[in-house]
Formats: sequence, structure tokens, C-alpha cells
Amino acid sequence: MAQANEKWLEIAKIPLPERLSLRSIAASNLGNVAESRIRDGYTQEEIEAGVDMLDPVERLQQWEPVNPRSVALTMCLTIGWDDNPGADDFHVHVVTNDLRSHLPRRSSAWLFVDVFDWRDVLSSFLNILRKCERSTWEESLVELRKRFAWEYERTSEFR
Repeated sequence: MAQANEKWLEIAKIPLPERLSLRSIAASNLGNVAESRIRDGYTQEEIEAGVDMLDPVERLQQWEPVNPRSVALTMCLTIGWDDNPGADDFHVHVVTNDLRSHLPRRSSAWLFVDVFDWRDVLSSFLNILRKCERSTWEESLVELRKRFAWEYERTSEFR
């Protein structure tokens, strides 16, 4: 887990949260409104040919949007606490302002940007984590749920 945090620090070049840990990030396209679309997976032919498959973070790092002002992604952030091996998934839509009015806003979990730049988006996520960090996981979770859609949101025990 310390390795993941070091990776984020290297990419974003900003201070990291002390106890909340961003373990992984995955992205998929949000609808069909964006001109720039990230690749979703690999074809069977590519797998059989032995193509080097990138992990989700490497895909984000290497992806260059055709139009950085036309991006709409759903991102899954896996967030943990200290050295606890467990982690929870949180979802957020990352959308450029040019597309803001083209998408129905059924959720409060949105991050709007003028231009999609992976380092800036990652820095925003890490800043949010720092602002959400409290003295316990439970207190931090309350803050995280204000900004991201938590995987257990609909579980009655946590409402």
C-alpha cells in the first residue's frame, strides 16, 4: 500500500493524505457524449497475441484524449485506511465543463474540469482525500460519502 501512495506522489507531486490511502483507480466512458473516449479492455485477438496489457492506472497515464475539452468518464477509486488490507470503492464522474449540460445529474458525485489532464485530476482526488481525512475511518467515511458515491450507499445499515 505504501507503494501505491508513492506512485501517486510521483505522478501528482502534491502532499498525500496521512491515513486515507488511494489504492487504485479505474476509468470507463460515461455514455456516448464525449469526443474523447478511453479504451475499454482488450480484444480476444489482442489477448491471444500476447499484447502487453496495461493496468488501469497505466492506461490513464498514457491516454491522450483526442479533445481534452470533451471527456466524460466514470472513475472508481479504491480507498483504504492506514495499513488495513481492506478498502472500499467510491465512484465519481469526471466531466469537462463543455459537456456539463449534456449529462443528466442523478448523482452528487461529479468532478468538473475545464480540460482533462490526468495529473490535475489525480491531484484533485488526493486533495479531496486530504480534506476528508479525519481521526477514524468512520469519520472519514462520512466526509468521503459527501463527495463520492460509496459502493455500500444503498445498504440500509449505513444510511
